[in-house]
Amino acid sequence: MLLLFLGFAANVYAQDPEFSQFYANPLYLNPAMAGTAPGPRFAVNFRDQWPSVSGSFVTYAASYDEHFDAIGGGIGFQVMRDQAGDGNLTTNTFNAMYSYNLTIKSDVRDYFVIKAGIQAGAFDRSIDFSKLRFGDQIDPKLGFIYPTQEKLPSTGVYQTNLTPDFGAGLLAFTSKFYAGLAVEHIIQPPQSFFNNPNSVLLRKYTAHLGFLLPIDNWKKNPETFFSPNILVLHQGTFTQLNMGGYFLKDYFMAGLWYRQTDPNSDALIIMIGIKKDAIRIAYSYDLTVSDARAAAAGSHEISLIIESKKYNPKQKRRWRKINCPDNFGGHS
Repeated sequence: MLLLFLGFAANVYAQDPEFSQFYANPLYLNPAMAGTAPGPRFAVNFRDQWPSVSGSFVTYAASYDEHFDAIGGGIGFQVMRDQAGDGNLTTNTFNAMYSYNLTIKSDVRDYFVIKAGIQAGAFDRSIDFSKLRFGDQIDPKLGFIYPTQEKLPSTGVYQTNLTPDFGAGLLAFTSKFYAGLAVEHIIQPPQSFFNNPNSVLLRKYTAHLGFLLPIDNWKKNPETFFSPNILVLHQGTFTQLNMGGYFLKDYFMAGLWYRQTDPNSDALIIMIGIKKDAIRIAYSYDLTVSDARAAAAGSHEISLIIESKKYNPKQKRRWRKINCPDNFGGHS
């Protein structure tokens, strides 16, 4: 049984964890997003996917980024931990980003900016076999009552070495429009516990697009906006499409999206949030609409973003604001 499991695990292709609040985790979305906030930005993200399922998927992420005129762009750092299944299949990731800022048109209210980002980092993976169950433990009447005779590692845990990983991204935006492309795992790094060269982390491609449209545009300084968004992900045989948008009014945010994971309908995503001064916090719930909804009714996600200071045009002549939902709200 163990050999069968190991043979399967050695050739399986993993899929990256995904966040429903993708703009609340900007560095994970696209490395070119580094340095797009008015000042130093700290983001914390938590996702609990399908908590009703034993051994659900839990992901934590934390990041920092900031723009510096002296280096012509932004830098960013992110750490992430993803745990999946009863065997605690755990992936720990660290990434560093740099994004170069190219201002095509620099007028404060009518600008066009292109950012090119690169990313370098590393990850490791582990799994605890002592928490798994095997066929020789089963009694036909009483269930799992016997100790396994499988040859497990002394600690019960397999762990990979620290593996390098690289990504890149492009971002273009004006005061009302933003779009980006990103590719992760460029070198398709190995991820096998048993040095199988065929088990690699496949490249992930991301495309995202959005607008910021004022609803009360008769006002000199509009306070109410609608922001339609679309996100497309592709990794191996997996393709995902998110369509929806945000409603934004002063300090309040709400969002609704539909997520399709080819070829099946996946979930409706409902989000509410507030942004006051330097702090933005949001909660979202994924309502499963696929045939899996009876066993996996939904998922929870929380994000917290702190921007520690406001934009100072005397200090940052090259910086221009991207009006995506993460940076919107209050008087930032």
